[in-house]
Amino acid sequence: MLILTVGCSLSPNAAPSPRIDALKGPAEGPLAASLEFRPARTVTGGEQAFVAWESNLPVPSFDPQDRPRLGLEGTWRKERFKADHNLTLATRGGDGLARIEAEGQGRQRLDYDDSRWATIQLPAVENRMPKLVGDPEGPEPYEDGVWYRRNFTVPAGWKGQQVTLQFLSVNYVADVWVNGRWVGYHEGGYTPFVLDVTDGVKYGGENVIAVRVDNPPWGTRMDTVPGPKADWWNYTGIIQDVWLEAAPPLHVVRVDARPLDVAGNLRLTAVVHNAGTSEAKGTLKLTVRQTDPTAPGWLTDPSAMAIAGEPICRASEIAVDLKAGEALAARVTVQIPDPQLWTPESPHLYVLEAELSAGGKVIDRWAAQFGLRTLGTENAKLLLNGKPVFLRGLARHEEWPDTGRTASWNRIRPDLEQVQAMGANFLRTAHYPNHPYTYILTDRLGLAAWAEVPAWQFTDAEFTVQARRGITDQMWREMILMGANRPSIWFWSTNNESRDGRRRVEYSKRLLDDLRQHVDDGRLVSQSAAADRGGPTDASMAHVDVPAWTLYFGIFHGSTYYAGTADFLRRAHASWPDRPLLDTEFGIWSRGGGSSPERQADVFRETFRAFREAVAVEPDGTVNPDGYLAGITWWTIFDWYTTFTKLQTMGLYGMDRKTAKPVSEAVRQAYQEWERR
Repeated sequence: MLILTVGCSLSPNAAPSPRIDALKGPAEGPLAASLEFRPARTVTGGEQAFVAWESNLPVPSFDPQDRPRLGLEGTWRKERFKADHNLTLATRGGDGLARIEAEGQGRQRLDYDDSRWATIQLPAVENRMPKLVGDPEGPEPYEDGVWYRRNFTVPAGWKGQQVTLQFLSVNYVADVWVNGRWVGYHEGGYTPFVLDVTDGVKYGGENVIAVRVDNPPWGTRMDTVPGPKADWWNYTGIIQDVWLEAAPPLHVVRVDARPLDVAGNLRLTAVVHNAGTSEAKGTLKLTVRQTDPTAPGWLTDPSAMAIAGEPICRASEIAVDLKAGEALAARVTVQIPDPQLWTPESPHLYVLEAELSAGGKVIDRWAAQFGLRTLGTENAKLLLNGKPVFLRGLARHEEWPDTGRTASWNRIRPDLEQVQAMGANFLRTAHYPNHPYTYILTDRLGLAAWAEVPAWQFTDAEFTVQARRGITDQMWREMILMGANRPSIWFWSTNNESRDGRRRVEYSKRLLDDLRQHVDDGRLVSQSAAADRGGPTDASMAHVDVPAWTLYFGIFHGSTYYAGTADFLRRAHASWPDRPLLDTEFGIWSRGGGSSPERQADVFRETFRAFREAVAVEPDGTVNPDGYLAGITWWTIFDWYTTFTKLQTMGLYGMDRKTAKPVSEAVRQAYQEWERR
């Protein structure tokens, strides 16, 4: 028997998400989503291609490129203010922008005096972080407005290039001005965006950037994502990297690699953009290079060319002819000789290099790592490269005790190495897209990954609003476009623990259809449903490839750790007999609410006992013909901060990454059993 309770990741005695009818403020703002797919001319013929545009620019890959770049990390000026959240979520058309600028009282202007403002080293969270690691009081709960400003100088040699301003994460709504001129906005705090500043900067002279950030408090609106309070910390600010990048007017925007089979056949889709004011012609050359896992840059440098070796495959040269402002797609199929496949045990990578030439010389280069692997399902098994696999997973919130959600390569890498040292081959990147470096590293280390949009415990009311506003849909697209070439990303997840209802069914179908129509990248679509919200017969599972649930029997819903889990899995398998099943969360806090470190270890052992009976692949590598469980995920590897109880202690380790709990050894022993064969 299932007992309906509060959501699965909360600590005991935590307040549930507020009821929708208790939320304050308007139900819905008219601010429009800024990303769309447009049909594109395909110079190589074949099926229809689409190009993603955001803020009137084709969406780049956000992979590090060997192009002129001006990092804007460092000292900025900042001033907090009480934001009008209704104004923030209003349209920028009509007098909307003028009202925002009036609210700012000139803070966006080139000549504004910000000398009395405080300073901050960006990227960073605006919230003051506690001095004590794992402080039970958590960070400062700042959810409101901040203005940021800084001066910068653009090299004179960039004149004549297209100059873009790229942000990896600003939470939650960002409006941006350069030299007093508004250049655009973006909504959503977990995905990157790009703005064109070519005509707004002074070349060889001093410039000023101003950013208005507003982060409406969770639980006060139903039109933001997430809208209700969610089970992590709501950090405010310019949280991740920001930089300027120069490219010639005719340049490569992105190249997406889609493995078609295990024989090395690969579909490449290159997007070329002419940002100039007149027609432009060029020649595109696509090259696949081998990689060297012993290269010094393998675990120290995120750029693809840092690990690139000899060329092994070239596509035919492609002539491109673009009108001013046009972006077109060039789609070709190549076969890589003697293909080496990507697996967690052997994460082989290739580098895809694009060269664009005009007038007899190379004018632009672009590169990204990718891997050859196929994903599928058959007879209740999850297939990697045509073979059944079993995923031993850990979840991770991308958060540190001193920097909050602000990430760097040297912070992410040891985290993921610690995940792998536990015997895990699967990483659930919490409830939101992580920094791009996270997925570059899961590629190189050999960790399968699950990426998710932050639609957390939505009800039909929030799904209804998002069907009109489309911000969840935009985040879905941004997440997929950012991770297009990552072989480690196996699953795109639409939501976490949302309420059962017709709107969730419609939402799941809409996002699945959007992926298949516009990207069709061969990955699997799933969702992390709560076992007590829809249950084993959940109708929305009809619109995902792999049904998946959070399973907290004996904790948040009835029965016991073992019996409840085993019974639910059997009934879910009966409902979806041809599909592999996934557990996306199980666990318990290590202190408070009647729990303890010892109980945490007991929960793992007893729940794992139920999982063990249904695994698809045995530790010795043999396939269990009656097995249907494709993977499990302990929630989580590290403690984290949450808006509900401030410090959440469900980790195998404390926030310091050093304080191991008894459950960590239990997990290690169980997971490493699959490694000893």
